[in-house]
Amino acid sequence: MKTGKWPDRLIFSIVAVLLLAVLVPLAAGSSAAAESAEPELPGVDLIMALDAAQEYGLKGADGEPLVPRAGTGMNGRGIPDETGIEPDYRGVVGYMSLQTNWEVSRFNTFTETPWQLPVYTRKGEDDWAITGAVQHKTPVLVVDQVIREGKGHKYSGYLQVIRLDTMEKVWTDVTQFVTVPYWMLELTEAVRYGYCVAVYRSRSSYDPLDRKRHRGPLPEGTRVLMCDKRSSRYFSPDKEHRPLLGIIFRSGREGDSYFRTFLFFSPDDLTLIY
Repeated sequence: MKTGKWPDRLIFSIVAVLLLAVLVPLAAGSSAAAESAEPELPGVDLIMALDAAQEYGLKGADGEPLVPRAGTGMNGRGIPDETGIEPDYRGVVGYMSLQTNWEVSRFNTFTETPWQLPVYTRKGEDDWAITGAVQHKTPVLVVDQVIREGKGHKYSGYLQVIRLDTMEKVWTDVTQFVTVPYWMLELTEAVRYGYCVAVYRSRSSYDPLDRKRHRGPLPEGTRVLMCDKRSSRYFSPDKEHRPLLGIIFRSGREGDSYFRTFLFFSPDDLTLIY
């Protein structure tokens, strides 16, 4: 008998809508809202998280049924919101995301998508084994965490999450967890949160520049791996017109190798696609 299943789901959906009404600030015209570029957490992700919490019978710290929450005001990736205070991601809905310190070498392109991120099984207190993969952008609900403070006050370790695409429990590296679906932002804001891919099409009068101000036409449709310039040691020689840092990958002489080139772009010439 499944009597009560649909009423429960209906109730949870109503709760989700009400929750969104509370979480999404009505700050039109305020300076704080103008400065914030964070997108709203998609309602469907909150509803799926509510379904997952119900399916697993999750409880909050007060012993009541867990109501998942948006964490768009949190930094994510193990970066504390207050120095020295461990971030608590439990109950937060977020996303799997390629970590920004992932090695970008001459042997990978990173413009081949979708990106696959490892997931883990815990075999002992400090024993973790890769047991699968999940796609970048996958929505998840955090249910547990094993993290500790490290260098630079950043936390490392693992989060146990429920994948909202499969309702499966897995462990993921905390650096691969973000609270904002940043790929929904404008490119100039999205690059602050993590890697993304853009397509180059010449629309401005400013060709891409390298660090030595060398310029040249780039083939239309070239895929560019976009990086946060704040985490790079490279600085644009033309910050006014070409502020965005990107990496292009060209096939090398060997069939399985590439070489990379750092270039600076005008935002008008790039379209965010991933």
